[in-house]
Amino acid sequence: MPKYLILISLLFSFSSQAGMLEFWSAFGDNVDQKLAKEFEARTGNKLMVRKFSIDEMKAELLLASRSKNYMPDVAWVPSDFLGLHKFIGITPIPKAWIKQEQLESAAKQSAMVGDRYMGLPLFLGNHLMLFYDKTKTATPVTQWEQLQALSQNEPNKMHISYSVKDMYFFSVFFSLFRPNVPLDQLHFDDPKSLETLAFYYNTAKKNKLSTQCNSLCSRQLFIDGKSSYLIDGDWAVSHLIEEFGSDLGIASLPSYQGIPMKSLSGGKVLTMTKTSFQDPEKRAMIKQLMELAQDKEFLTRLINEHQYISASTEVNQAAILPNKKVMNAVYQQYLQSQPMPTSLRVSFVWEALARGASRHSDGMPEKETMVYIENLIDRFSAKVEDL
Repeated sequence: MPKYLILISLLFSFSSQAGMLEFWSAFGDNVDQKLAKEFEARTGNKLMVRKFSIDEMKAELLLASRSKNYMPDVAWVPSDFLGLHKFIGITPIPKAWIKQEQLESAAKQSAMVGDRYMGLPLFLGNHLMLFYDKTKTATPVTQWEQLQALSQNEPNKMHISYSVKDMYFFSVFFSLFRPNVPLDQLHFDDPKSLETLAFYYNTAKKNKLSTQCNSLCSRQLFIDGKSSYLIDGDWAVSHLIEEFGSDLGIASLPSYQGIPMKSLSGGKVLTMTKTSFQDPEKRAMIKQLMELAQDKEFLTRLINEHQYISASTEVNQAAILPNKKVMNAVYQQYLQSQPMPTSLRVSFVWEALARGASRHSDGMPEKETMVYIENLIDRFSAKVEDL
């Protein structure tokens, strides 16, 4: 047989053996592409990546699962999606596939529903911190009472900015009035939740923050020097480093009446669908993908490139060293956060809070607003459970 025919035969044989997984991603960075490239290099198999916004992803998975048509094989989603596992078609990951001893303790909480791993955490974080400019502030505040005193002494000055419009920011304030109560166990119509709402909007008002101010708005106020402090998330670190360099300060969120303010944190988790797991060939490829996502060398490379926190304690402790001051501070703040619950109820909290906040901004009284939020969450939960 001529040599070129042998070569063509070998190439055809290789390509016919290569498999492919459809991979849906809810995140805007290029980690999914790097995962696909490394997966193909190591296994010869491919990931076909399709990107969605987080809201689009939730809707697409719900629709695809109900219609039993065009489901992905693997989806990379926020950990709070896991409470919807019955409705978005994902299935538990065998514990034998997961290097449990390698995981950060909070990573386990962000990936499990009950005693089952519904996702494999790849990165952790999504937590809020207090930022300040070291050239202007030598010692940052540690208490909201200090900020309230500053507002009283200098009422025309903006002392702190945060995204009033984003309900993820609103959620962290509940930790001041209902400490150690998980988000999915809060009763939003009780007196303590009412205090939270009042504190949140009164603080914004004292600092001249519009109810329509989002994370970009509040961050720009800080960058422009109009605000002394900023509450923002780990996703803002790269942008803030570009602006402030080594002058960027990171501290814990302020306490109130002696109660520490604790941010929620979550994970970016890999999930697999029930239909793909039932296919022997795809199941084998998914196992390969899960092994790659836990490879220490690959994870170390990713967190160094993207300044992320890995789900692996060993990788974090080896890569996030004290001399990497900003990244180490972000990691230490993560360790102080509280993992976001993975229950069904928490899946509806964000939409209910957003609708309630909108009505409150339009004039709905505080008490009626919180009752509205609680009723909305109950209605959403009942509707989905009836599907």
